[in-house]
Amino acid sequence: MPGRVLFGLVISGVNKPEIYVALTKLLAKYNVLPVNSLIVSRNGEVEITTFLDFTGSKISPKKLSEELKRIDCIKNVEHIRPLSEGLIVDTYHFPLIVSGERACIFRKSVLKGLFRDIKEKFRDAGKVFLYYQGVKVGENVYEDYKKYVKTSRDILFLFAEAVKAAGWGVVEIVHANFNEKFFLIKIYESIECELCKPANEPCGYFSKGVIAGLLSKLTNTRLEVNEIMCIAKGDPYCLFEAGPGKENY
Repeated sequence: MPGRVLFGLVISGVNKPEIYVALTKLLAKYNVLPVNSLIVSRNGEVEITTFLDFTGSKISPKKLSEELKRIDCIKNVEHIRPLSEGLIVDTYHFPLIVSGERACIFRKSVLKGLFRDIKEKFRDAGKVFLYYQGVKVGENVYEDYKKYVKTSRDILFLFAEAVKAAGWGVVEIVHANFNEKFFLIKIYESIECELCKPANEPCGYFSKGVIAGLLSKLTNTRLEVNEIMCIAKGDPYCLFEAGPGKENY
């Protein structure tokens, strides 16, 4: 946000309505505008991470922090300073944790190297590598998700929601027959295949592997997965068909 005076605060305290009322009143009093906020509550405690725009305000971040610390239910206030004018990054919350496990975020510029460039460099070998890497990911997903839900169908639909939440794409389970072990799965806006545009063939080798690994675990049968539509070659979505057969890439 060029030209803006940005600053981040991490506010810790007791999770009571008073903390939110007091914070809102102070921001309004000093004309400080919220840009982005994250609230995490656990065991009666709360941590509020808020990025604020002080451009039109006469109070400094330091003075605002001092006023916040005077509120009874607030225990501590930490600062996240801007990297440069108008540019601020959350450097406070390291490492990132998702469901109790360490996580990280990749932008498209990094993912291109992982999904597109390896295929351009190593051709069929790169495609095979991505596929079997995906298979192991799918198997690991099964082992992880079965801790949270019990049935195979619930694991599959939890996977669909998790893929969307992680930003990989929007999964639609078109058909899921666990008795015949036949599945049709659409992925809209697949990040893997988006990075490969334009292409003359389907490009979702990693996604195909993930689906194969997960469904093979769910059905206790080695399934063959084929990508029969792909956004990289101009289709409106990626479509994967899975059923019993010889595993291939």
